Amino acid sequence: MGTEKTYVLIHLWPTAGGFKKRMDMLMDVLSTRCRTIRVRTLRDSVTFLRLGRRTIGPMSVLVYGSLVSPFMVLVRLRYRDTPVYYMVRGDEVTYAKQAGRPVQAHVALFCQRILKGLGCRFVFVCEDLRMLFEERLGAFKNSLFLPNTIGRPMPAVRKVDGRIALVGDFGTVKNTEWAIQRLSHGQYEVDLYGAREVPTEWRRPWLSCRGVVANLTQELTDRPALLLLPYVDAGFPNVLIEALLAGCPVVVHDKFPFRCLPVHPAWRFALSDNHVGSPDAEPSELERFLGRLRNQQRDFREDNADLIHMVESDWHERVWEVLG
Repeated sequence: MGTEKTYVLIHLWPTAGGFKKRMDMLMDVLSTRCRTIRVRTLRDSVTFLRLGRRTIGPMSVLVYGSLVSPFMVLVRLRYRDTPVYYMVRGDEVTYAKQAGRPVQAHVALFCQRILKGLGCRFVFVCEDLRMLFEERLGAFKNSLFLPNTIGRPMPAVRKVDGRIALVGDFGTVKNTEWAIQRLSHGQYEVDLYGAREVPTEWRRPWLSCRGVVANLTQELTDRPALLLLPYVDAGFPNVLIEALLAGCPVVVHDKFPFRCLPVHPAWRFALSDNHVGSPDAEPSELERFLGRLRNQQRDFREDNADLIHMVESDWHERVWEVLG
């Protein structure tokens, strides 16, 4: 029987972007002390179930994506006392509703209920997600909190000028259209990252599409900008940290998923409830907010000391505190 602790990560769909980066960072930490196994295909799943505890030894299972819950029933039957962690990086129900997929939203909700019923330990990337899941599924006996951190000091943060950065595609929870609509007066130059092209109806003379980039921190170091996050479901987005690493300030809105993020009110803008494609929304409200920030020349680090402290905290230590 093996004696070395093993962490088994189960994710049966391809990953990309910030989600993949953080998953890889997690596995890098776990592999420094323990053996790690990734289950990415149906073949991997069958192999994992056939191995047995005598072969694997003591282990913990990490699950990404609620749609693997039927498979987790088999895992529970096969490895009864094994700790199972459901890594909640965002909310699949909100994502599906935003994308106009009501059936997928119902399936995701059903699968989340299965995971809770199986006694999985839900690991949330932010407090907003925990609150949302408790409203939907009821209180958790043992939920955990693992925010995105970087484990080193942040550089000095620049003051706000006339350039804005958006990161996200169209027709997604990144809410890109909302931001473009409310920057319609053209007072700011806007760089858009993460979209391969801009649909004709959203093209503006002040909007530049920078495409999908491999290193956002380097891009924002070369082209400094204020990162605007209108996301309606992102948990704790990696792009926030990548912007701070480039010395760029960040603004978030006042609703889910940023309500509990320790961000000073001066760096929060109001998000309309009917945020996408609402012709009667006040288009200049966001511009007035950005104008105040530019005129006041506030110090981001001074205003957001708690956020900076959390982001600078050691990622390795936090991983072992939660999953060790």
